[in-house]
Amino acid sequence: MSSSSVKLALAALSLIQYVVAAPARADAAVVIKRQAELRDEYDFIVAGAGTAGLTVADRLSESGEYKVLVVEYGYLDGSHSITATGPDAQQPGNVDYPSGTRMYNITSQPLVNLHGRGNPVACGSVVGGSSAVNGMFFDRGSADDYDAWVRCAGDEADSYAREWGWDNIYPFFQKSVTFHPPDERMQEEYGMTYDMAAYGGDTPIHSSYAPFQWPTTVGIWKAWETIEGVEFPKEHADGNATGVFWCPNSIDPSDRTRSYSRRGHYNNGANKRTNFHLLPGHRVTRVALEEVEGDENNSHRATGIYIAPRDGPMWESGPVFIKAKKEIVVSAGSVHTPQVLQRSGIGHKDVLEAAGVEVKVELPGVGFNLQDHSHYSISFNFTTNLSPNPNDLGTDADFTAEALEQWRENKSGPHSANVNAGAFLPLSFVSNRSAEILEAWLAQDPAEFLPENAHPTVIAGYEQQRRVQAEMFESKKSAELEWLFSGRSSFSIITIKITSRGTILLSPEDDGDSQGHVEPLVDWRTWSNPIDGDMATEFLKFARWFMASDAMQETFAPVEISPGPDVATDEEIRAWIQTRISPSNGHLIGTAALGPKSLGGVVGPDLLVHGVQGLSVADNSIMTTIVGAHTSSSAYAIGEKAADTVLRRAKKNGDATEETPVEETPVDDEDSCVPEPEGPVEESPVEEEPVEEAPVEEAPVEEAPVEEGPEKPAPPPQEP
Repeated sequence: MSSSSVKLALAALSLIQYVVAAPARADAAVVIKRQAELRDEYDFIVAGAGTAGLTVADRLSESGEYKVLVVEYGYLDGSHSITATGPDAQQPGNVDYPSGTRMYNITSQPLVNLHGRGNPVACGSVVGGSSAVNGMFFDRGSADDYDAWVRCAGDEADSYAREWGWDNIYPFFQKSVTFHPPDERMQEEYGMTYDMAAYGGDTPIHSSYAPFQWPTTVGIWKAWETIEGVEFPKEHADGNATGVFWCPNSIDPSDRTRSYSRRGHYNNGANKRTNFHLLPGHRVTRVALEEVEGDENNSHRATGIYIAPRDGPMWESGPVFIKAKKEIVVSAGSVHTPQVLQRSGIGHKDVLEAAGVEVKVELPGVGFNLQDHSHYSISFNFTTNLSPNPNDLGTDADFTAEALEQWRENKSGPHSANVNAGAFLPLSFVSNRSAEILEAWLAQDPAEFLPENAHPTVIAGYEQQRRVQAEMFESKKSAELEWLFSGRSSFSIITIKITSRGTILLSPEDDGDSQGHVEPLVDWRTWSNPIDGDMATEFLKFARWFMASDAMQETFAPVEISPGPDVATDEEIRAWIQTRISPSNGHLIGTAALGPKSLGGVVGPDLLVHGVQGLSVADNSIMTTIVGAHTSSSAYAIGEKAADTVLRRAKKNGDATEETPVEETPVDDEDSCVPEPEGPVEESPVEEEPVEEAPVEEAPVEEAPVEEGPEKPAPPPQEP
């Protein structure tokens, strides 16, 4: 037997043989191609067919009682390159990032505190949204992360607690996914644990574990077991998401392909419903608002949307109007939801006036409160590496060939490996400077580190967030550091709770009815608060401390390559990180946040936009503070909860529209606005995961057919 065969045998003992199926394909569906196929009125209009948007639309339409229109900026692209994993896929960045058809072509504003660098804004532009292009790491945050949204409501926390917080969103997490547990071999060989009580749903959004894990992954896991005080929860998805644990991927184990919202909430049968209309390749330019008299809480009512083609100017006749009888749900993601609201005259007065947009509802929190996960990479040479390891793929010809054959035969073996393990650790565990850092944060004047144009209500909201987050930082119930490990000797060090706040604001060139699409101005304002630099520095010092631990030295004898021993002092570490850190993991949140208007909130506990009847938001933009997890599973849960909330409201307020004799043209996918690419254009996830809620920003159609080193830090605290 060859050495490569031995490697495979050792690594792949009794691997499950998966049944390989052809990529799923949508059946006939009502995909709108011509303006004449649109109804004049729908019960519900959903702006955005992304992770949450398709979830909402699926649930609103499944009874058949309501007429639902979904407008999506991206195209209906069901090609194999979206669903492929393993060697069948490439990083999406190598295919169409950032300017391809599945990703928006947006670059941020220059980041003043990162030497003026701009950064690509990762958000999906395709039916399925960012769930179609993300890294498929499928975890949940801690219970404290979701309870924080309620606590950030301050004096109005009780009203938010009736709808939100962990206990209220947990059932929707359970509903949102079909979980496939690791089998007995994986539990025994890798030490994987789980609790089925955290799941239980049968929605065809699948989560599963890779059947193969590199010995190096297991070796790193065993090293964590030697660190005193580290928790190893049996199941992270029940709200205990701190410590070191295994996490699933959003992969269907039957064929090892991406499980994403198009497959789970459109191809699942929604595509056969005549009451579900999908309009891809279009944008929502704005929401139509009419004044309301005699309602002390709402000055306006949303009556419909204006739409335009994705590419090219408006029609000569102007924007096309589509009426919504009951409600408009904006689910365009954290980048484009605030843009739709601002274009509609909802937002900060100064921002709207600068773009020449009439102010209809002054809501200063729209587009503020932007948060994300920032990260940088460090690398080592494992001088006594275990075998096999990822380096063998490509360097050992026999091993590489046999691994590929194993993948081709049954989707198992080394090519099935994915990122399934990580450490999610509290600041108070990682750094012996945590109390000092928190003291410095709490002593700040918050207005000094927020955007100059932040409204007093936004500043007040940040002060409340700071109080809540400071308590979380002191506890051991939520994480601030994320460190995933996949068997490789390079790692992303991710700050998952940040103190800086950014903005996504209407461009002064965008008046809401622009001839052509003008992207919003995205400014993460990374490290605008120096506390984030302090934490990032402490995280690198902790990483070095862990690498110097006895278990890591005995197993791997790691030698640091980057940043290397010349980067030694705190000042040198901070400067090194500053030149390399990415402001985003594609997990943008918070730009239409839950919360009272007096605290910069945009939506109430019922998800209705403050001051507007019949207009709600359902995507990651509603998160008040960012969770200590990748964000796609939260987007699904938000979509499920939003649909439940909207349906309850609809039942309370009256009946659905009657069927009208509108000609509906069922169209196969290949006849949709843009033909599906032929052949396996390979594409796949970014290792960092969830590209935020796929913005589907806008929408419509017209009469003609639509066109288509150094000293290690002191050890962390030892108490659990």
